[in-house]
Amino acid sequence: MGICIKRLINFLQKDKLFPYMRQACISSKEVLNINGEKLMLVKPKRLVNLYEERMLEFLQTCIDENYKIHTQVSLSQICELGIGVDIELRNFFFRSSVDALITNKDYKPCLVVEFQSTYHDSHDTRERDNKKLHLLTLAGVPLIYSRIKDFGLLHLYSQNEEVIFNLFTGEKRENAKALIKNYCEPSNFANVLAIA
Repeated sequence: MGICIKRLINFLQKDKLFPYMRQACISSKEVLNINGEKLMLVKPKRLVNLYEERMLEFLQTCIDENYKIHTQVSLSQICELGIGVDIELRNFFFRSSVDALITNKDYKPCLVVEFQSTYHDSHDTRERDNKKLHLLTLAGVPLIYSRIKDFGLLHLYSQNEEVIFNLFTGEKRENAKALIKNYCEPSNFANVLAIA
């Protein structure tokens, strides 16, 4: 029922999986070996893209050893749902994650950083971003966005403030670092909650 696929065999040879199969055949839904047994192919993938990697490196320069950066953290690991959250927002909550979370040494959330791109300009994506902001605001966890615009200008911004840092010249780097640190300081965290 299946047909042999040369590309699949090349893939399996490249990843040294071929010795475990004498022949690979594929149907529309599954990969089978010569004995008709279903094979599962799972490969690890990189957790972050290059832009996210650069942003994480920058964030690391903004915090000291009392803070930790976590990447691709689900909203359900950051906060708990209480009462009164409608079903649509509840579903969104359980299937969404954030790009970066900074926690204190006790692993309590201090700041969420979302890495933005032109993808975030679409109506649907902005709507999802607003839902994420709403849930984090309810939980008292501040959120800022980072986005590279123009030529090498990193914009760090929230609803209330913005800092533009030139990645090439380093101009206003200290302002960008201060913005991140400001959210991580416990006394400032209480002030951010009062504003929200």
